[in-house]
Amino acid sequence: MVRKIDFSKIRKINLKDIKKEEIERKFRKALYSPYFYLVLGLFIGLLITVQFRTQASRPLNPIAFYNQLSDVKNEYSTKKESLSKQVKELQKQINDKQNSLSDKNTVVLFNSINEQELIFGANSINGEGVIVTISDGPNQIKDDFSKSLTHAADLRDIVNLLWYAGSEGISINGERIIYDTSIDCVVSTIMINDGNYVPPFTIKAIGNKKDLYDTLNNSRKLIDIKKRADKKQINFDLQMQNDIKIEKYSGAIPKIN
Repeated sequence: MVRKIDFSKIRKINLKDIKKEEIERKFRKALYSPYFYLVLGLFIGLLITVQFRTQASRPLNPIAFYNQLSDVKNEYSTKKESLSKQVKELQKQINDKQNSLSDKNTVVLFNSINEQELIFGANSINGEGVIVTISDGPNQIKDDFSKSLTHAADLRDIVNLLWYAGSEGISINGERIIYDTSIDCVVSTIMINDGNYVPPFTIKAIGNKKDLYDTLNNSRKLIDIKKRADKKQINFDLQMQNDIKIEKYSGAIPKIN
């Protein structure tokens, strides 16, 4: 019996063997070629060069490194000095503010003491102002006798108007008028503080003399007194003065509840 041979398979096996042998031959040829080692050497040299360049640089000159540290130190010293000056300036501003507030408090306290002294009449005072003289008039009218006399109410009206006009201090016949002064009629006299007085009455007031004068001289003020003065039932005189002295209060200071 004759066996049939499949030549197609034999052809395929031969082709594979031939290709494998061809590849091995070319590899051996390339391996022993001088160009292969040249390329390999260049590649290895390139790797070494790249690695060398990527290494951290070190200062070759120690003096340059010292100079860098010196510059940093100098910069730090300059900033420190600048900050120190700023702190001193802020401290100075704070001290100035404190001194200013202290001065203001002192002024406020001083003004408050002065106001209290004026209210209580604790000190004598000098200055410009006005002098008012008021007394009984020459035209005595029997049927209307009371209008020919100076009354405590007249003195109170004048004093209140002087306070209203800005007077700093007032006295009547030398008696200092303070916040608690009483002006009342007692029989035929007028009691001022603890003393009894009879006309004429001299009222002194210290303050802006023009303001005081204009206020008392106003036709709408002290109408009744001025009508009686026009009829000579009482005497009323008003004068401005440049230098007036009012003595301090000499009585006992009443207690404030």
